[in-house]
Amino acid sequence: MKKRKKPIVYIGGPGYSYDHFEPLIAQIGSHFDEILKTLKTTRPDGKTTHIELFVEASGVPDAVSAKAKRVCEDPATYEIRMTTGLSYHVWLASRALAGEYDFLPWVKRLKINDKSQKDIGRKELLADFAYFIGSYYILLHEISHVLLGHCDYVIDEMGFDTLDEFEEKCQGLSPDEIRIRKAFEAEADRQAGEFLSGFFESSLGNNGLGVHLRFPSRKHVYEFYVYAITLVFVLLQQLTGRNGEIHPKPNERQYIVLSSLTKYLKMNFPEQHDMLMEHVTMKAMEVGDKTGLIGSFNVLEVAKNALALGFVDDVVKETGIRRYQHTVS
Repeated sequence: MKKRKKPIVYIGGPGYSYDHFEPLIAQIGSHFDEILKTLKTTRPDGKTTHIELFVEASGVPDAVSAKAKRVCEDPATYEIRMTTGLSYHVWLASRALAGEYDFLPWVKRLKINDKSQKDIGRKELLADFAYFIGSYYILLHEISHVLLGHCDYVIDEMGFDTLDEFEEKCQGLSPDEIRIRKAFEAEADRQAGEFLSGFFESSLGNNGLGVHLRFPSRKHVYEFYVYAITLVFVLLQQLTGRNGEIHPKPNERQYIVLSSLTKYLKMNFPEQHDMLMEHVTMKAMEVGDKTGLIGSFNVLEVAKNALALGFVDDVVKETGIRRYQHTVS
């Protein structure tokens, strides 16, 4: 029997270029509009929350950036700025599922329901779905900073106005300020994970197995989800080199987002919760190993991730950040 080669994830995307991605740029705004149409929000003072997205194409595809800030208190207006370069790299990361290595050995059991897409192929369609998940996660993380009150808190209480996904410079920040910033990033990941669970599930149709692609079972659905979100953090690992103190490490962020499934499943699919979360937990370690996500390979490392994040709820209480939190209706 021929030995299967060890997979190597080239986030650089051999065979792909920015020209392949460029037609998808318009989808970024569409994803953002779909999110805001679903998440209608108000500030604690009752004012409607206005969030604007600016997609910047300068310096592409090398410019990678995502930021959130409050630009006006009355009317309550916030802006999210991100580069097409970041979306391009998220797209490249998703292409790993379209490569030669069979990350998902059951891919041939997928049924393509949309006849117009049969020529595209199962792997490419899965990779496109993974990009959809990754794109939503990036947007939801930044939106969560707004809705959790982080953008208001940092300008009112800490004296700076922008939360930057790729800023790790700590000069001028006290240890306590770094601790608060890191907790806010972890909390935004947790909230984004909960929102993402809902958007992902809504994309699967009434049977919960997919619309354009039909998965063999619910376990297969969430095994794919683990791969899709893990590839985003493999990308962040490569882009950041695991450096910095303001953001949790990529493996910790994988743990946060996948753990946030628990709340969603308990609320919406309690009869499936134990079965799916057991599968997700085991697959998260396997996927981390196959894709090279450092610090996510075994039970001990996962336990360390959980312990490393124990301070987040303490910071939430200490800062009183809940008084800044927006209401989602």
